[in-house]
Amino acid sequence: MKNLVYLFAIIVGIAMSLSVTLLWIDFFVRILIVPTEDPMNILVLGLDKDIGGTRRTDVILVASVDLTNRKLVISSIPRDLMIDGRKINGYFQIEGLEAFKKRIENLTGLEIHRHVIVDYDIFKYLGDELGPVEVFVDRPMHYKDVAQGLEIDFSPGFYKMKGKELLAYLRFRKTAEGDIGRLDKQRVIIEKLAQNAVKKNFITLTSIYKEIKKMSDFNIEIGELVYMYSKLRKGFSIQSVPFPFYIGTDGNLYIDEAKMPDYKASLKGEKRIQEKYRYYVINNAPNKSQDYYEKFTKFFNSLENKPLRVFFEGVDVDFKKNTVLILRKNENLKEFVEDLVKKLQLGYCEIVYTDERFDYIPKYLAIIGELAKNQIQLSFPIDFIMVLTEEIK
Repeated sequence: MKNLVYLFAIIVGIAMSLSVTLLWIDFFVRILIVPTEDPMNILVLGLDKDIGGTRRTDVILVASVDLTNRKLVISSIPRDLMIDGRKINGYFQIEGLEAFKKRIENLTGLEIHRHVIVDYDIFKYLGDELGPVEVFVDRPMHYKDVAQGLEIDFSPGFYKMKGKELLAYLRFRKTAEGDIGRLDKQRVIIEKLAQNAVKKNFITLTSIYKEIKKMSDFNIEIGELVYMYSKLRKGFSIQSVPFPFYIGTDGNLYIDEAKMPDYKASLKGEKRIQEKYRYYVINNAPNKSQDYYEKFTKFFNSLENKPLRVFFEGVDVDFKKNTVLILRKNENLKEFVEDLVKKLQLGYCEIVYTDERFDYIPKYLAIIGELAKNQIQLSFPIDFIMVLTEEIK
């Protein structure tokens, strides 16, 4: 009995220190008494606009929150993935939530504990409250859809985006990669919003929670969110697991069944999938001989994760030293680049994050401009560009 009195006194003390109402006492009781699954697996669905009575899932994302190890594992499932003769984004409206959750459980091997269903416009609210988010636009983005009230107009460059701009950036998919390229943008923005969220104070997050609750449907208790916040506020790692698919001869996306066991194991933390990075290599070294060409191309063709293309003749952009321009922050990507530099046995190589070094953005844009001037078609998104000013060993 005395222990319960002490427990109550602690709860009241916390509540008073936060200047909250008696309602919060109930929340803290939930935190201390009601256990939370660990890891907690959450299905996040983003719905597009209602057009003609049809609403499809524009975003399908699974997040596994490991509170013990302070790790967030996320995986985006392509909305255009073909399942049983139909694109997966149409099943939610046909089957309903519970049947759709079972379908995702079968697909990922995870038991789904919670769900979050939001209108895509919620990114506008989160962008205003948790932004600005630093974004580097690597190509022209221009698109207008009157039916959805969507207008996108970005030139290449560096932006600090909040609500409306962030929503427009996330919805753009009129590229050669379509839905595939948009998944990468979504992943990066979600990571940045999550990192910004844990920097906010408890009261601010409470206010955000109340607004999100009005704008969405989810079954995560406020107490669980507070508990997760307390566990993750000092920092956490984010691992993105790419969904294995291939593009069929008909242009549709299909499950790559051979890679599914590794995918499911990776979601559970039992195995790590080596992400494939998209990059270009430019030879700006003086040596353009046939012998060096053969040596240069032989090395890069021997890699498991080959570059999208090697530009042996170089580009007319001034680089004084070996440089790698990294276009998105990712710890695994940095490790891959550092390992590649070691294999090349370079004397020195500067590794630059373009969203931290504004002085390198004009050089990146100059590279893109030079290649475009020579009628060279690039494939976006690009993870990094390696410019070599000295010969590889």
